[in-house]
Amino acid sequence: MHFKALLIMDKSPIERINEIKTLMERSSKFLSLSGWSGIWVGLCGMAASAIAYFMLDIQIDYYSHHTPKTLDQLLVLAGVTLILSIAGGFYFIAKKAKKEGMPFINTVSKRILIHFSIPLLVGGILSFIFIYHDFFVFVAPTTLLFYGLALFSVYQDTLSEVKFLSCMEIILGLLAFFFLGNGLLFWFIGFGVLHFVYGILMWNKYDKKLDKLDKK
Repeated sequence: MHFKALLIMDKSPIERINEIKTLMERSSKFLSLSGWSGIWVGLCGMAASAIAYFMLDIQIDYYSHHTPKTLDQLLVLAGVTLILSIAGGFYFIAKKAKKEGMPFINTVSKRILIHFSIPLLVGGILSFIFIYHDFFVFVAPTTLLFYGLALFSVYQDTLSEVKFLSCMEIILGLLAFFFLGNGLLFWFIGFGVLHFVYGILMWNKYDKKLDKLDKK
């Protein structure tokens, strides 16, 4: 930190202000979100939706009782997708943090994890309650809505683009409540397409330069 301060002193006043602003921002926000993590999560979401629709041969009627076999297939698919998404997302974020010389686990990342987990946990519990009472039609809208709220609760501690993604997920969740019975389509868009597009935009804006430097 002392070395960085000396470097700042050697620069012009405007450069000093920008450097100080950057250092303060890095100490108060978690800026190591990777575009690759968004791309990975998007690919997982789209693949899972495609498997559920085409390969599992599940004809979903959201207004009727699912057979135990169908429900088990969907829960296993959802569980595997969640694990792969989280594992891949953390891997790419940790990799970027290492490139930038920033700690992956610090006070800010811990705060983000807590604030993100609370609405996500509430949404998960509510979804299981709907499943328990065979109200499957409400599961997709609930997961999208609470995921969007979870993202919104942490956007101030990270990159501003997260706010845009959170608002889009919330809007999709509300639309899914309005157009009941199209849960798989909204999941495909929300957890798949949106994340994929968000990841590409993030990579182009933040990660592209790092990847080029890493290749040199």
